Amino acid sequence: MGIKQEKHPLLKRAPDLGKMVPYWDKTDAIIEGHDAMRRAGEEFLPKFGDEEQSDYKKRLTITKFTNIFRDVVEGLSSKPFQEEVTLIGSDVPEEIVNFIENVDGSGNNLTVFAAQTFYNAIASAIDWIFVDYPSVDVTRSMTRAEAKARNIKPFWSHILGRNVLEIRTEVFGSDEVIVYFRVLEPEIDGKDKVRVFTKLPDAVVWELYEENPEAKKLEDKMVKIDEGQLSIDVIPMVPFITGRREGKKFNIQPIMQDAADLQVTLYQEESGLQFIKTMAGYPMLAANGIRPERDKDGQPKKLPIGPMKVLYGAPDGSGNHGTWSYVEPNANSMEFLKKSIDSTKQDLRELGRQPLTALSSQLTTVTTSIAAGKAKTAVGAWALMLKDALENALMLTAKYMNLEYETEVNVYTDFDNVSDTNADIDNLLTAREKGDISRETLHFEMKRRKILSPEFSTEEENKRLLAEIPSDGLDAPENEEDIDNEDDV
Repeated sequence: MGIKQEKHPLLKRAPDLGKMVPYWDKTDAIIEGHDAMRRAGEEFLPKFGDEEQSDYKKRLTITKFTNIFRDVVEGLSSKPFQEEVTLIGSDVPEEIVNFIENVDGSGNNLTVFAAQTFYNAIASAIDWIFVDYPSVDVTRSMTRAEAKARNIKPFWSHILGRNVLEIRTEVFGSDEVIVYFRVLEPEIDGKDKVRVFTKLPDAVVWELYEENPEAKKLEDKMVKIDEGQLSIDVIPMVPFITGRREGKKFNIQPIMQDAADLQVTLYQEESGLQFIKTMAGYPMLAANGIRPERDKDGQPKKLPIGPMKVLYGAPDGSGNHGTWSYVEPNANSMEFLKKSIDSTKQDLRELGRQPLTALSSQLTTVTTSIAAGKAKTAVGAWALMLKDALENALMLTAKYMNLEYETEVNVYTDFDNVSDTNADIDNLLTAREKGDISRETLHFEMKRRKILSPEFSTEEENKRLLAEIPSDGLDAPENEEDIDNEDDV
């Protein structure tokens, strides 16, 4: 057995972040899907007692995996993006207006980038927005005109929680400020890079190290290949957290922990049933009172079985004869497992719905937004927290651009205020029939509930209604207001 090599200090993970690794390993495999769960082997599908490795590998190849967890994360993360993320105000600088159409340099606008951030944070409990800027000469200030002429502008990137190795913060006044940030930059060529940001009293410096696998000494395993100074005085990392943070550390209690654990249970149950069904389809043939035929080496010969094959139970000298029978799983056990699987699926989907219910305050995350009544559900609270994260990232972007501008972002949260029940819709229709609300208000509320499309227009609908009135000599309504009045009657 080989000796485990010690990691270079730059590659070591801080203890608080190290506590998150088992959860990230689990959710990353679940999100990736069936192949990743199989590759994990015994981590998620334990071996039977005394099970041979060859038998275990065969069992592993027939596993089954229904990925409800990923569906749940997709469903929760889509809620705030039923409408575009927009900027509030009429005085938004042109540079910011242009920036939000391509925030990452890859053509993704603010809404697309925010949606990925939201998805990552729900699955992993935390996601980071890194506001980067092309390397420039920080010894002099670049004018906005010069930056525009050279097409130098900030860009955002995602940093997964599992790639962050260490974070240190300090409190200045009433603000918690990141003063040290060490992040892993995995490389396809196998040489990992580590970038380190350090906040000094009046500047932020960064260093980039690359792994040198051929080095003999531990201290030579990481080599500095670049360094520089940022043109702003803060480390441009913005966290977006959906779980409960442990004090000032970055050990996050994941909101989806129970759902991830239950998904693994479902994988094991489904795989167990699949294995039993396979055994039932290919049962074991047992012989009682029959001596097996042996080959020249004295080993029992394999029996040919199947259609057009006959097995005899020849009698012995006393007139007794042997019998053949199949050993196969009982159908009752398969029915029991099927019911257990159905129950696990229902429990998993119910866990996935909890962040969208008013009972979300009982989950692991009780955010200030819920406590203050600004949000009714966990997802609604996360949407408000995402709004804050995006505003902080845009503030750093404006800082790079030398803009005096405080951004305000609008993230869709009406899903948090709307009931999806039929009773809620019936109440609206009843209020309309009684004349307590206008047709326009009814249409507005139905659009909010996604019953009518966002393109629906009350004015256009009134025109269509006018066109449908038959011309039979009766006085037709002269205008749209008359239609509304006739409906009230």
